[in-house]
Amino acid sequence: MRSTSENRTSCPLTRGSRVDRLEIHQLESGLMTEDQWNAAKHRVTDEMRSFTRPFVSPLTVETPETVRLKGTGSYVQWAGERLLLTCEHVACEQPIHHRFNGSDAVYEHPGPWTMDRHPLDVAFARITDGQWRATEHKAESIPFATFAEHHKISQPAELLFFRGYSKENAAYAFGIHQANGTGYCSQEVADAGDSQIFELFWDPQQGQITSGTTAEAASAMLFDNPEGFSGSLVWNTRYLEMTAARKAWSPEDAVVTGLLRRWDAKTKTLLVWRVEHLSSWLTAHV
Repeated sequence: MRSTSENRTSCPLTRGSRVDRLEIHQLESGLMTEDQWNAAKHRVTDEMRSFTRPFVSPLTVETPETVRLKGTGSYVQWAGERLLLTCEHVACEQPIHHRFNGSDAVYEHPGPWTMDRHPLDVAFARITDGQWRATEHKAESIPFATFAEHHKISQPAELLFFRGYSKENAAYAFGIHQANGTGYCSQEVADAGDSQIFELFWDPQQGQITSGTTAEAASAMLFDNPEGFSGSLVWNTRYLEMTAARKAWSPEDAVVTGLLRRWDAKTKTLLVWRVEHLSSWLTAHV
């Protein structure tokens, strides 16, 4: 166990939130005005950021000289067990250290890890009750029922969200590792991907800071390099689906729709493993 730090100077708006490239505005006629749509993008991003905060952990590795951020993990409840879920290329360098939301304590996971290399690139470790109760915290596990049966969006403009930890917003100094998470809303790239993956827009030059992010928090964050987001879970917010049905939306309507694997620099997209394959793999291995 060691200590870590997360920027809390402007709590609860300590982590930057971004709305990335949302250029597809082909909404149903009369569904909302452009101003309403712009406001909705900011609202959904900020509310999803708060909603997912308890589920996510930075994953780090240590050497005698430093601590490095390796990627992002999520706590998941599956088949009666609590798991720490991420990508294999994140978990392969061990031991991996994780922490619980609301606590500065960081724990080395003793293993073992269950994992498959590329082309699956997925891994999990079991979190025992003793590990979960090792410190007071505010972390929570994502329920099994929150995973969608398969990846499907009701409209091309649907808002998809992920929360992760990038290496550019993590630093180690004076024995303290500080890692600041970032929440993003984006959209699926049309006519891209395949039966295994779908793609999300992620262009550093096209993002916007949400209205719910303080100026202090925004100035402390970098948004240029997605390295470290691997292992994040991607959520279908279902905002447009609920709005089209004339129903009020809340973050509880969102469902997990994939596992973020990596960034494709050529296409400026994030590659996401579809939830139906992720769920099948978990069911076979847990």
